[in-house]
Amino acid sequence: MQGSKAVRISLLLLMFSYLASGMAAFAQAGVPVPEDSPVFNAFRKLQDQPGYRMRMVMESNDPRMAQMAAQGMGFGAMEKIVKGNTTQTSMHMKIPAMDVRGVIDDWEIRAVFQNGRGARLITSPAVPRILKYGDQMLAMQMAMMERQSASVIAQAAAQGPIGALSAGLAAGDMAMAAVEASLLSKKAHEFYSWQCLDQPAGRAADSKKTTNLLTDLKSLGEESVDGTPANAYEFYTRDGDQLRGPVHMDVTKDSGLPLRIAMTDPGGHGSMHMDYTDFGKVPDIEIPDCLKGQQ
Repeated sequence: MQGSKAVRISLLLLMFSYLASGMAAFAQAGVPVPEDSPVFNAFRKLQDQPGYRMRMVMESNDPRMAQMAAQGMGFGAMEKIVKGNTTQTSMHMKIPAMDVRGVIDDWEIRAVFQNGRGARLITSPAVPRILKYGDQMLAMQMAMMERQSASVIAQAAAQGPIGALSAGLAAGDMAMAAVEASLLSKKAHEFYSWQCLDQPAGRAADSKKTTNLLTDLKSLGEESVDGTPANAYEFYTRDGDQLRGPVHMDVTKDSGLPLRIAMTDPGGHGSMHMDYTDFGKVPDIEIPDCLKGQQ
């Protein structure tokens, strides 16, 4: 069990270290991208769409990540669906089972945000098995407590009236333990259902910032992305006092909408790209009960 835990931690650390490595810093001129540039116009048109889908894929060149992938572990693509004022983001990951040696479980983490509030759902085909395992452990603890309580009750009841009172208290303690155990079990089951939370403080304000963080825009001419004609651009992003990049962006020629945004780590750690599709054709998003009253 400890080995599985170590593998899970290693997998997460590798992913976070890859993300943290990001893009290398460059000494570019730092000229802000004009607000009327095709890049900003593409994002404005994206916001005007009734809905769209974005799929982000990350690829790592780390041999340890490749070894884990060969064993069936790792993170899948992250997908975001935007429809009106509602956003859903989901990601799949495969990690070693917590309770069965040699088993790889597939998990999905889904989050929905609407009108400043959000909810998350963690699901897996392994949930029934894990809950059963937890319930079994809980049942074992309850059986042990019942045997101990029965012994206390029997001994106390044999000691006259005072003993009867003690027996009653012991029985009450056992009943309270049973209630607490059932609440723990209920909490464990609820963990794998929708959990709603308020928007973190400052998030709304941060999302309204209009600071231009893009610099050094350069046109790369025309190219084709999976058969779709596009205009290609390159720019850098400002990260504090540093510029990171380059970022490669393809804008669809006929619509002016974003098509693909790609970033490659010059250090050779890997790359990532985000594809934008299904404009105005995305499915309905499941709204958790705690968010439905805000529609």
